[in-house]
Amino acid sequence: MSRIPSDECPACLQRLGEQALNGLDLAPEQKDELRQGISSITQRGLDLGEAPAFIASEFFAYVREHTDGADPFAKKKQTDFAAARQTVQGLGDTPDTFASRARLAIIGNALDHFFLADTSRLWEQGSGLELGRDDLAQAEACLSPGGRVVMLADNCGEQAFDRLLAEHLMGRGCEVHYVVKAGPVQNDLSLADLEAADESFGLGLVQGIAPPAVGLNPDTAPRELRDLLAGADLVVAKGMGHFETLGLGLGMLDAGQAPWPLLMLFLAKCQGVASRAGVTKGQGVAMFLSCS
Repeated sequence: MSRIPSDECPACLQRLGEQALNGLDLAPEQKDELRQGISSITQRGLDLGEAPAFIASEFFAYVREHTDGADPFAKKKQTDFAAARQTVQGLGDTPDTFASRARLAIIGNALDHFFLADTSRLWEQGSGLELGRDDLAQAEACLSPGGRVVMLADNCGEQAFDRLLAEHLMGRGCEVHYVVKAGPVQNDLSLADLEAADESFGLGLVQGIAPPAVGLNPDTAPRELRDLLAGADLVVAKGMGHFETLGLGLGMLDAGQAPWPLLMLFLAKCQGVASRAGVTKGQGVAMFLSCS
């Protein structure tokens, strides 16, 4: 596995673990026990050089197992849903082009615990966001009427921005599948979240078949999702978690190719990810990998 070469990772993972614990109604002694477990999982993963997204997935699973599946980010999700919805409503008419809508999808990726900047100022850039890496033309070449596009969602709230891209794709005659998590993990978007917020519209065929883990490991995904990906003309993967797992953890970035045409859209929110993506921290990334 490729390790992200950054000293930020241990502190970031520790902060994420604390955010999870603070979002749960637990007795102090139970929090201490979970904190020790999270610390042990984190240190083992770092020692093995695992991508932080894989480490976070493991300790989130540990927390769920010991709290009857509680969702520590439920309040943050509600706040992010409202903020994103209000922002998109204020965008007005946006250019109906693949490049413009993809940039908006990247801007939506500001909704995350990693990124503490003023998201409202970032969102004001709209489709004019400059990218540190821009492979959008290569990805657009994969699109054709009747072609299948699989969008791997990221954080709650981002669907408001993703919807603009999905509508553009469907307007071009593409068959769009919007894949969300089967259950809660971090502040990632799950099927239950979408349904509770009445936000499933305009996204194509919404499917809650992604494992409740940060990013994605196709090797452990259900057959239904693997088959869906295998038949895709383009896979659009949102967020750093997908870059960490697919691009770094599974070696697709080093190989320069993926099992399917893959477009990763995200903001580089930490120095480790920015360095591996070849951009400056805080920049947007549209990275395309061709099919092996």
